[in-house]
Amino acid sequence: MIVFNSTPLIYLSKVNLSWIFEELEGKKLIPKSVYFEVVVKGKERGDIDAFIVEDLIKKGVIKVIDVEVEGLLRDMKELHKGEIEALELAREKDGIAIIDDSIAREIGEILGIKVHGSLYLVFLMLKKGKIDKKTAKSKVEEMIRKGFRLSAEVYSEFLRLLDSEWHG
Repeated sequence: MIVFNSTPLIYLSKVNLSWIFEELEGKKLIPKSVYFEVVVKGKERGDIDAFIVEDLIKKGVIKVIDVEVEGLLRDMKELHKGEIEALELAREKDGIAIIDDSIAREIGEILGIKVHGSLYLVFLMLKKGKIDKKTAKSKVEEMIRKGFRLSAEVYSEFLRLLDSEWHG
């Protein structure tokens, strides 16, 4: 079971990688706050990714879940509501949270929640043979051009892994 925060939904959709959500096995969930941020607010702004994500929900690929946040996560002022709810939902369902914010991922790890980011999904598709190395690199570069925030360190590690793990 995989729980998504807003950023992976937005940026993978912006670069025509929304098919990844359909390729992933198991249940795919988003908290209501993520739905509101990505679909409702996104459609108000006319963001194409909002319509793509809405279509994935209508097709039943992604399910929207109401989340009741309890314990430590409720008091996390450093995180956005969507990040908190995605972590809580992943914790409740013993799933994986796909979140790109480094602070949210660190908090998730401290709380024993399995966390990964958008690049993990790109690598997963590469491993499954759904995309090649050149496409993976160009899509991540396109995400960055469209506003995806990635530290130089993480990008360097992405390129290193790309070169060392896959030769094609």
